[in-house]
Amino acid sequence: MIDKKDYFVREFKFNNIKTKRIKSNKYYKILFVFSGDCNLNLNNQSQRCSTDNIILISPNNFIDIESKSKQLLVIYELSVTTELLDKLSDEETDLVKSFNTVPFECVVIDASTETTMLIKNILKKLVYLKEDSFEFANNLYIKSMLSIVLVLILRSCIYAEPKQKIKKSKPFLIDDIFSYINNHITEEISLDDLEREFYVSKFHISREFKKATGITLHRYIVKAKLDLCKKLIEEGNTIIDVAHICGIGSYNNLFRAFKKEFGITPKEYYNEIKKYK
Repeated sequence: MIDKKDYFVREFKFNNIKTKRIKSNKYYKILFVFSGDCNLNLNNQSQRCSTDNIILISPNNFIDIESKSKQLLVIYELSVTTELLDKLSDEETDLVKSFNTVPFECVVIDASTETTMLIKNILKKLVYLKEDSFEFANNLYIKSMLSIVLVLILRSCIYAEPKQKIKKSKPFLIDDIFSYINNHITEEISLDDLEREFYVSKFHISREFKKATGITLHRYIVKAKLDLCKKLIEEGNTIIDVAHICGIGSYNNLFRAFKKEFGITPKEYYNEIKKYK
């Protein structure tokens, strides 16, 4: 049985503070940067941390976290006891021994974006699950979620390069962004939306997208919306309906963007299509 004292998950928002000290006390603490960038300060040494990092703090230690970005720094903290690690262990896997094998007072692990995204989604669920103990099989569900998170953390420790930060290309992230845009093309899509969806800095998304495609994210979204506009016009939809469906805004917005992209107005394109029908 998982006791509520065995673990907790909480969110830190650096609204009006620049630096915060986090003490582990009896817990193993694992921190995840949900948005923003920060410096981790320990023993007069500083290390930059971002959304692809997992920060582990062993029991009876502390660190100072300093916000280093213009956007709001948001950090989630998972704290687990040795007792919980023991409860989640089985005959094949001793989680207590595994965590004690990782040589750290505090260590920063470079994890894949895919792994950190999965962990962060689970942590958000755990925040709400702990408050509601009456859902069906709630204890088993929480136990499963915690097991997945802890195993993912340990796997990240095993596969991480301990001495050198490797710059990772992330083609799968770009593919995910393409998919997200296609699935939400009729909505307004902003960098803030993508940052919240993928737990990656909007500045990083913007930079990597331009590097991978040669055009800005905004330009790609506008072009994708206008391509959809052409298709809808060809299907016989009214220009006003097309502007509304594509999330372009007013007819005037569609008029300006369409003419800039294709050299003719939506009405002129509609009339051209009619000639061939």
